[in-house]
Amino acid sequence: MKTVKVPGPMRMVWGSLMAYWLSGIVHPAFVAIAVMIALFIPILIADPYFPTQPEE
Repeated sequence: MKTVKVPGPMRMVWGSLMAYWLSGIVHPAFVAIAVMIALFIPILIADPYFPTQPEE
């Protein structure tokens, strides 16, 4: 089984800011994408503290 490397919290912050910036240029719906990315940051921070074993 392959493990997936998750991006760090700072990369997610920059991704959220860039999506928000693009909302003014491309389409206002990018605000929703920016919010979804920003809400995912606490999950990335808490993940190392509560590890789980993969199911086989």
